[in-house]
Amino acid sequence: MIILNRYKVVDMNKFKRFIFISVLLISIVLFTLLFTIKVYSKDIPQYNYITVEEGDTIWSIASNYLDKSDMEIRELVYVISNENNIYNASIYPGDVIKIPMNLE
Repeated sequence: MIILNRYKVVDMNKFKRFIFISVLLISIVLFTLLFTIKVYSKDIPQYNYITVEEGDTIWSIASNYLDKSDMEIRELVYVISNENNIYNASIYPGDVIKIPMNLE
């Protein structure tokens, strides 16, 4: 068997073994890279925890973090309420609220 008119394969079994090992190694490297990229590309949520003080509302807390996001204030209030399971908009002094830091 002649490959590209330059090389002559003397031992066909060695050639097949070489091709098999080469394909196997390339496959392992590609799968490793593929799964490594997927693992490290996950967005891990990060939170800033604040303690509610007298007179604070979800709206006032959201307005303090509004400049760090591209959201409107209503969207940010919704996200904060959802993250903290606040459904009736009642927060009390001493409550700890988590604010998502990676807001988009």
